Parts: sequence; structure tokens; C-alpha cells
Amino acid sequence: PKRQEGIQAEQVIRNEIGLNLGRLRSRRGIYGCVRGRIDEIQKLLNGASSSPNFATPGWIGRPQYWSFLNSRWDAESQAGRAALVDGGRLSQYGVMYNRMQNLLNEMDVEQADWAKLRTLEHVPRLDSAGALQFNVTLQDARYRNWRLALVTDQLFAMAKVLRLHALPNATPSDRSTCLPITTTRERANQLSVWPIGEP
Repeated sequence: PKRQEGIQAEQVIRNEIGLNLGRLRSRRGIYGCVRGRIDEIQKLLNGASSSPNFATPGWIGRPQYWSFLNSRWDAESQAGRAALVDGGRLSQYGVMYNRMQNLLNEMDVEQADWAKLRTLEHVPRLDSAGALQFNVTLQDARYRNWRLALVTDQLFAMAKVLRLHALPNATPSDRSTCLPITTTRERANQLSVWPIGEP
């Protein structure tokens, strides 16, 4: 019975990680779009420092936010069933959950960065002080995007060793940052996967 409990506990944990890997794969899929948008914003800011005429972007967008599941891991751990899983694998699962929590924290900060960057859609002119502030935010957003991709790749490397597979992500994938920077807000909202549109 104890061995069976351990097998069942591990399967539940592996399934939950698989669902998270599906969400991570979706996030990794927009890395290039986010990086491209950051480069476009960088060009706008660089141009603003040498010209009084700021080319106000029609659409900045934002990277999508995905939450990660951990309720099964918590439940199996609190019930003591996780302790019945092989110690080596259990330790690796714990590391994966910890890294996913770190990514969640990164995405929280990233959303705040992009909320500030979206202000550029409403700025008719930009002085050097304003450009500096936006540059600081942009470099933070650049770092978050890089770190999200780096840790995601590390997690998939761990998953391969553990023979864990990403399960399909049921949450629709919004490609807000993949739209051209000249897109109108009205058009972006029409293309949004969310019924309420974009913020």
C-alpha cells in the first residue's frame, strides 16, 4: 500500500509539472516577439534623444502572464505521501517547483515594467529625462525576458532527464507583442484572445 501511495503521489506531481511545462512552452514561444518589441522601443528611445519629434507608437502590447500550478505538490507534501517518492527524483521535482515560483515572481515584475512602457502610446514628445526613465524600465524588461527564457530552458533540460513531458496548455496564447508596433489599439483589441481586450 505504501509503495502504491508513493507511485500515485509521484504521478500526480508529474502531471502537475507537465501542465506547468505546457505553460512554460507557451511563454518560451513569445520570447522572440518580446525581444523584438524591446528592440523597437529601444530604437524609439534612441531617436528621441536626438530629435524633438517623437514617433509615438500605436501599440506596445505586453507579454502574456501565465500562472503555475502547485496545489498537488503542496497537498502530497503536506499529507506525507511525497516522502514515499524516490528521494533523488523528489529533490529534482522540488527544485523545479522552486524555479517555477521564481519565474512567477519575474513575470509579476515584468507586467509592471510593461504597464509603464505602454505609457509611450500616449506620449507626443519625449525629453532626455523621460527617455532615461523609459530606458531604465526597458532594460529591466529586457533582463526579465532573458531570465525567463534562460530558466525555462534549464527546466526543460531537467524535464528531459526526468522523462517529463509538457502537456497541452489549455489557456489561449495571446500574441500581443507580436503585433506590429503601428497597430491601432482598436485593432489589437479585436485580435485579442481575451473577451475584454487588452489593458
